[in-house]
Amino acid sequence: MRVLLLVQELSIGGLPNYALDLARALIACGDQVVLAHQGVSVPAHLDSQGVEIISLAGAGSAFAAVEQLRAWSPDVIHVHLCSDVALLEALVSSGLALVRSFHDYTSMCLRRGRRRFAGDRCARALGWSCALYGCVIGPPSAGGRVPRLMDLPGKLHERTLYQGFDAAVVGSQHMRRVLLSNGFAAERLSVVPYFSRFDHVAQGEPAYGKAPGLATGDRPVRLLFTGQAVKGKGLEVLIRALARVHGNWRLTAITSGPRLLPAKVLADRHGLSERIEFIEWLTPQKLAAYYRDADLFVLPSVWDDPGPLVGIEAMSFETPVLAFPVGGIPDYVQDGETGLLAAQVSARALATGLQRALDNPSDLTRLGRAARVHVVRAHSRDGHIDTLRRLYLSCSKRVAAQSEQLITLQELG
Repeated sequence: MRVLLLVQELSIGGLPNYALDLARALIACGDQVVLAHQGVSVPAHLDSQGVEIISLAGAGSAFAAVEQLRAWSPDVIHVHLCSDVALLEALVSSGLALVRSFHDYTSMCLRRGRRRFAGDRCARALGWSCALYGCVIGPPSAGGRVPRLMDLPGKLHERTLYQGFDAAVVGSQHMRRVLLSNGFAAERLSVVPYFSRFDHVAQGEPAYGKAPGLATGDRPVRLLFTGQAVKGKGLEVLIRALARVHGNWRLTAITSGPRLLPAKVLADRHGLSERIEFIEWLTPQKLAAYYRDADLFVLPSVWDDPGPLVGIEAMSFETPVLAFPVGGIPDYVQDGETGLLAAQVSARALATGLQRALDNPSDLTRLGRAARVHVVRAHSRDGHIDTLRRLYLSCSKRVAAQSEQLITLQELG
């Protein structure tokens, strides 16, 4: 099968890594795959080895971009993120089989994260009521100071275009509920749990040699955070929580972004600078060592994160996860079974969860082993790929049949 994967841009975050891993996994199954993006270049930190990548940046128009894609003769186009309405219109009218994976809320929210202010977790569907809640007033454009007016009609049109795709894919039950509330047809909606790029670790020999850190022992409990330094990812909430915790711990924060400097200042203000190591982005090989050595992975996302991959990655190494019960996270972080869930979204509640781990470090071994078993059972690469390939085949056959039927009707007419 010829599969064309499409993303708006290849940058930082989990989506580019997922798209590249998906491409390699499909290639390993014997499929022909190309990854198209609308950017100019591929960032150096991304491992694109073995994946054919094409840029649509020089296409000149949406029609020309789709013709560039059509020239590759794909059986199916799998879109992962695109808000270019002109390109979407051209895709919908192309007659090609179209699948859309919804990794976030971009196509169903003017603010992308379904949050208007700190602590907000909007549960409404995209609609004209968004104007009543002030969501049409957006942040300034890059380099500007004046708030801009968001294009609500355009966003509604974008959602409508995606509703016309042959299939929609989500990674969690939470995202399924979001799409249903936004008018997507249940029969075209598939829940396909994410897999970890470290799936080979989860499927391999158990890492029983990991010893839990002991709060009263010689070695501190090793905490790990990986994610962008932005407000929604909760790094500063984690630092505030750690300021409330008693015990022997060290945190490694592998991060980069606009809130990195404020996070460092906050750590210094609380006297935690000597206990927190900040590291910029690492290659997957180097990151794996940190996942393996960590006793507890902290996932302090304060928004309804649709299904962050980093938690599944940590669990692949038998490292349990402490998180807030938001978005798609409770699908795989089950309190007291595969990890720990804070009672509510607050620094105080997160501190309680951290203290719970520090006071009972031996529990982390049990939770970590159960976490890995859960990843093997529910988040395997093979299961993910098999489900997608069946979906691709179903969509391509259905579109081909519709095309043949249309030709027959035209001939009869």
